[in-house]
Amino acid sequence: MTGIRSLSAVSRRAFATLVAAVAVAVVTLSPGAAFAIDDAHRITQLTVTIVTGGDDLRTASNAVASFRYTNTSGNQLVTSFNLNNGVSWPNSSTKTVTFATPAGIYQGLLLDFAIQFTSGQPDIFSTGDNWNMNAITVTARMADGSNVILVSQAGSPLHRFQSDTNTRWVNAF
Repeated sequence: MTGIRSLSAVSRRAFATLVAAVAVAVVTLSPGAAFAIDDAHRITQLTVTIVTGGDDLRTASNAVASFRYTNTSGNQLVTSFNLNNGVSWPNSSTKTVTFATPAGIYQGLLLDFAIQFTSGQPDIFSTGDNWNMNAITVTARMADGSNVILVSQAGSPLHRFQSDTNTRWVNAF
């Protein structure tokens, strides 16, 4: 006996195991998964550019950017940063903020990007703040030195933040 059996002699259980192993290999080695953790697609910094509309962002109010992503271990994480640090953004102004990202963030694993608005009151006589965001562009700097635009939206306004409602804007990837 040679020890080699024909395919017809292989048991159904062995055949099912072989098919499952091939399926796992295909899913694991799919182009999407390879793209997600390819070092060229690792994000090293983000640049956020916001155009304020006809209603400014007042002193003591805060606009915090955050993005949710999956790390290479499969855990969902959130990182955030304050865009204005309580400083006023006048009507119809353009502000750009760049920040370094935590290690291990890949373009293919981004879930969403959000702006969270918190109304501030610079003195006891001020009412709650409202703010019009007319445009936003989020650009990722990749590990290979290239830039990729992740978000580019505009409107009149794109989003109106109010002191007690509509305090969050989200863009899913």
